[in-house]
Amino acid sequence: MKCKKVLAVLLTVAMTMSLMACGDSQGTQKDVSTSEGGMENTVAEAKGPEGDIPTDSGENPTLTLFVDETWWPYDKWEGAVPEEFEKRLGVNIEVTRAADENQLSLMVASGDMPDIICSYRYQYLADSQVCYPLDELHEMYPDVSFEVDPVYQFVNKASDGHYYTIGCGFSPDYAYKEYDKILTEGPGFMYRKDIADELELEFNTLDDLDTAFEKVSQAYPDYMVCSFNCIHKFSWLMQQMGLKNGGYYEASDGRLKWWLRQDGILDYYKKVNEWYRKGYLSAENFAYQSEDETKEICVGGKVFANFGYDNHADNYNTAIKANGDDYAFSLVTTELSDNCVAYDTSCGGRGLYLTRSCKDVEAAYKVLAYAYSDEGMKLLLWGIEGEDYTTDSEGYPIFNYDYQGDNSVLQPRGLKYWGWLAHNAIGTSIAEANADSQTAEDRKNLTAYVKRNPVIGMIRFATDSDEANINAKLDEMVKNQQTNIFMAENEEACEEAFQEMIQQAEQIGMSRLEEYGNQSYPELKKEYNEIIAAME
Repeated sequence: MKCKKVLAVLLTVAMTMSLMACGDSQGTQKDVSTSEGGMENTVAEAKGPEGDIPTDSGENPTLTLFVDETWWPYDKWEGAVPEEFEKRLGVNIEVTRAADENQLSLMVASGDMPDIICSYRYQYLADSQVCYPLDELHEMYPDVSFEVDPVYQFVNKASDGHYYTIGCGFSPDYAYKEYDKILTEGPGFMYRKDIADELELEFNTLDDLDTAFEKVSQAYPDYMVCSFNCIHKFSWLMQQMGLKNGGYYEASDGRLKWWLRQDGILDYYKKVNEWYRKGYLSAENFAYQSEDETKEICVGGKVFANFGYDNHADNYNTAIKANGDDYAFSLVTTELSDNCVAYDTSCGGRGLYLTRSCKDVEAAYKVLAYAYSDEGMKLLLWGIEGEDYTTDSEGYPIFNYDYQGDNSVLQPRGLKYWGWLAHNAIGTSIAEANADSQTAEDRKNLTAYVKRNPVIGMIRFATDSDEANINAKLDEMVKNQQTNIFMAENEEACEEAFQEMIQQAEQIGMSRLEEYGNQSYPELKKEYNEIIAAME
């Protein structure tokens, strides 16, 4: 079994890259509390080790932590916040950040692993030969307070019946009903306000995009009318049209279908193709491989509009101001279509795993217990109360810093990102509740359009399965073929390229994935609803 696992990991490194998402590509719903506790209904009730490990003896154990994110902004466990965490736990933590996307798979295959791994790739880590199941650790250390909510146990359960981590960014249905301030992250669309004011442009309907693009192309022929982020592409448009960008969706008959079968998906592709043929989108943009490339041209001042993520407008404006320029991007913060849907089919993303290579299992387990606790989440995500933040009368944090600010503000104290190691949706939403920004305004307005179904996120593909290979091949095919659709020379060619994509999807095994999903979906949904009902 061990040899088979290692071989499978080595053979599937490349094909599993497309499976490494933290959740739905259109964002994960977050939640905000109005209770005095601020983060009730947290992942776990854990009070930490309560001094079980000596804190000042000079004999504190050192634990190694591998963060499986190449983009992670911190490469050292340092600053007042992580130092306070170490003090409370009586441990020292050494961090290694992933150098590339293959590092984790090679690490697992070799068996040479750190004590704790933070990753979104359960395919490699939800294996009893690789990591300790949390339910097994609960029995091994009953004196450590780490009681996990049954819903979190269920949505994180692996095929062997154990659960190995608690995926970040998820809160159950009943929690959302208890809080009246909910923020939903998602893709975004922004535009140059100065040009829009000059040309008297408005954005009230999707048709207004066509009007604006035409007027800008005529008034500013040397400008790129509209750019798009290489990762998110036109996800905002899909959201406005009520379309899901990837994975399964639940059809009207209650069965799961693959996202390429959605009604209206061809209309989406035809619209983007129309913009390309009219010159509003550049061929060069389709070749971009980095988010930084899009940011560079937007900040450079020769782009009117951009499709990206909801916080990009605020982030780009910070860079523009730093350059001494006086223009700014406005984010469209209201929905332009009654058909808008913000799909949330995530049951959690990255999580902490305790490996079988761990040198001090009990100490590492206590770290996980505290990190997932209410107190631990607040410390790692928000900072030290009284220094970094205070709370208002309703329990919401008021920060002494810009929570959505750049790393020059956050990094010196180790703020925010270490909280992303272990957090639920509530914790991040509470942090954003008092934000005064167009990003926050957009997220507040999007909330009314959320369609949540975490059970879909529970349909997982094992690393060495046919379904995993089919999914990876589908993702790669769509990535290549949809560019042909977007850049087709006319509408007829656009439709032909779309039909070719559907045919290729069928040949690869799209129906096979649908059959696989529907084998377990009804029972999973039934069980989830029963657990939720019992918790309410």
